[in-house]
Amino acid sequence: MVWELQRLVDGLAERSRRSVAVDDPRLRLLAYSAHHTGVDSARKQSILQRRVPDELANYVHRHVPKGSDEPFLLPLCPEFGLTIERLCAPIRHRSTLLGFLWVLLTEPPDDRLLEWVRDAALEAGDVLFRESFIEQIARSRERELVRDLFSHDRPVREFAASELIDNDLFTGGEATVLVAAGPTSEVLQDDRRVAMELALQRTRREFPARHCLHLVRPDHGVLIVAPGGTSWPSRRLPEVGAILRRHYLAELGKHERVWVGIGALHDSLATLDNSYDQALRAVDVARFVRTLGVVVRTEDCGVYGLLAEIPRDRLRKVGLHPGLQSLLAQDDPQIRTIIATVESYLDNAGEVKATAELLSIHRASLYHRLRRFEELAGIDLRNGDDRLVVHLGLRLARLTGRR
Repeated sequence: MVWELQRLVDGLAERSRRSVAVDDPRLRLLAYSAHHTGVDSARKQSILQRRVPDELANYVHRHVPKGSDEPFLLPLCPEFGLTIERLCAPIRHRSTLLGFLWVLLTEPPDDRLLEWVRDAALEAGDVLFRESFIEQIARSRERELVRDLFSHDRPVREFAASELIDNDLFTGGEATVLVAAGPTSEVLQDDRRVAMELALQRTRREFPARHCLHLVRPDHGVLIVAPGGTSWPSRRLPEVGAILRRHYLAELGKHERVWVGIGALHDSLATLDNSYDQALRAVDVARFVRTLGVVVRTEDCGVYGLLAEIPRDRLRKVGLHPGLQSLLAQDDPQIRTIIATVESYLDNAGEVKATAELLSIHRASLYHRLRRFEELAGIDLRNGDDRLVVHLGLRLARLTGRR
């Protein structure tokens, strides 16, 4: 495809003695000619970065005549670096927009130039459609193999792993899974599904070829990453999760809620289903334990990760200590403060000094709150079993939405 587009672009540029370029529908540069005239900052940015800001892409789409493949003049916009007149021809196959053909102008276009541009856009449409069809077949095969990586059948996983590597779709070496999901396990609505697909695609561009795969499942998105040999070593994977969230929120708005879980690294694609399960549990934990943040590694889940391995419906049936359950049911700010104090005390392994410093209170106040908790809950915090029951109960309550 690249060679055919480049030949087409160079031919039109030579005939017209003007600078020509072809972009995809999101204005990612596919081919461009030598410059027969001056260029503006928008063209320079496109060449240097192979893409333009989303704001500029949206500006172009607002001015494209709906359903038309006729060349048109794009209005100048110095704010986006559009300071030179340019002729734009939408590249379509039937009614599907496949890209844009651009010609920088030094004078108004004549009929001959318009005819050349129409012919070039038609030819470019054939080239891009063939490539799009081939890509769809390859992408469909990739989706099937990625889906099979998470099969319960080990031979199926092993076959998918070998196919991905043997067909140069993915590199060998260590890999991990990132899962992005919203606040519930309900099937994604169409707009969220599209947003998830776009977010995963854009995050993949952060990685070299063969280092990233993705899949949109009914209620979440999956990103498979091989960090070795990239600018994203494993310690920076939370940053990748943050990028994935940012792209998703850019489509739907900052009010949208989404979490990213990161599984552990595995040295074989055939065992990546374990990393996938860990990433799913990390998301599940992060939804309820807000103190962990919105991008959570499986190793950061602590005891919540262990509890999350128990099916959620069974966890909800696990009873809490009656005294603790009674306190959690009360909507009293003082009671909530006492519970939070006890949790901090237990998190600090019963260290009074460390807990008092963390809460910025006097030790006498801490002792008073602990005694008050014991009185109200009927629990002896000096007893190791009671401390364990309370600590696990507080974790369980948070994980199941009971606090």
